[in-house]
Amino acid sequence: MSPIDQPSTPALSSTAAHPGSVGYRSDTIVALATPPGRGGVAVVRLSGPQALALSEQLCTAPLADQPRHSFLTELHSPDQHLLLDRALVTYFKAPASFTGEDLVEFSTHGGHVTPQRIIQALTTLDARPAEPGEFSLRAFLNGKFDLAEAEAMNQLVSSLSLRGQVTATENLTGRLSRDIQQVRETLIHLLTVLEHELDFSDEDIDPLSHLEIKRTLTEALDQLDRLRVTAPYGRIIKEGVRIVLIGPPNAGKSSLFNALIGHEQAIVTHIPGTTRDSLEAWIDMDGFPVCLVDTAGLRESDDPIEQIGVQRTREQATRADIILALDPAQPRSLELEPDISINNTIIYVLSKADERPSFEVPDGTIPTSVVSEAGLDQLLDHLVHALRGFVPAADSAIVSSNRQLSALMQARDRLEAVQAQLDQGQAMDIISGEIRLAVNSLAEIIGETTSDEVIQNIFSEFCVGK
Repeated sequence: MSPIDQPSTPALSSTAAHPGSVGYRSDTIVALATPPGRGGVAVVRLSGPQALALSEQLCTAPLADQPRHSFLTELHSPDQHLLLDRALVTYFKAPASFTGEDLVEFSTHGGHVTPQRIIQALTTLDARPAEPGEFSLRAFLNGKFDLAEAEAMNQLVSSLSLRGQVTATENLTGRLSRDIQQVRETLIHLLTVLEHELDFSDEDIDPLSHLEIKRTLTEALDQLDRLRVTAPYGRIIKEGVRIVLIGPPNAGKSSLFNALIGHEQAIVTHIPGTTRDSLEAWIDMDGFPVCLVDTAGLRESDDPIEQIGVQRTREQATRADIILALDPAQPRSLELEPDISINNTIIYVLSKADERPSFEVPDGTIPTSVVSEAGLDQLLDHLVHALRGFVPAADSAIVSSNRQLSALMQARDRLEAVQAQLDQGQAMDIISGEIRLAVNSLAEIIGETTSDEVIQNIFSEFCVGK
């Protein structure tokens, strides 16, 4: 049972949206809450004002008498009185449920047929199939969590790695929301004082000095900057780190690719130019989700197919977070585009080192041999060190979506503009207006001023039963 289902759990956002917005519908919805297919258990979730009444038409368990207790009961089709299953049925009485509505969960036997028969029986009554993310949308609208926490919940379900799971769990408990709310409260207090002074400007009060206003703004900007620098890490643990292997033909890229992923996926031959297209494989490296990309060899060619492969290699390099530049002779001589060498982490690898044991290895280059496995541990150590470089230095909440970063940057830009306006002697009513816009931008992160369209888009990315 999720902590958010506990009766004592307070609403995490006292100013969340309310039913009636975002196309809120008060009917009763049903969906499979577990992945479809063969498995030991499936969970069918039913939520809405008729959840209890519809459930009681399928089973005889005393659900209304003992909410939050699970009953092993037979489920019968209401029209044909056929036995559908023997299942555990639990009733969560509003508002102490995931959605904040009356909610019933049927823990049935798994597979395709059994849970679908139960869903069909409920839709034959008065339930309708839930839309993607509709259970979570109702929970958000009923104040069970804010928008940042909702995004964290979806990221937790779709997490690709341990680090992504840990970050999503921390944001799900409200860590990012609390940091954002702290900055908002600082700015709201400042705004309250400034607007009070404007309202009573003809009375004898002690107005805030520009120095005090700037000190408060600097404090808020510092807090926002600590969050802003976490965004690249948030992107990486959500989307994965792209490590792209590049080099001339027959440099050993495919062999190293296979060695890193732990099995033979790329074709390896002694013939140069075997790899004509990019090949991807996902692995976990030090808790990071890593997309490893093998590419076609870089060289001039009259072969139109090979030319396409080379162009795709260059495109992959521009998308890389880390580049492994391989060459059995001079890896540092590889011609890279200027923007690649500036914006990417590049690790130079002297491949096939077993074939040239007396070769003097250039500084900053890692000699490796897939045949003897020499240098592979050193290369992995360098990769892990590069990956850990993405981790924010400060112990901070993580900005984990472009939407969050965009709203944060809008607030930051407003506050920087206020600092400039203070130096220019701008009127306080103009300055107050800018601060209010910054407060509203921060409110978008947690969903207090977010548009219905954005909210719908966020929850449409959830699975149907979530």
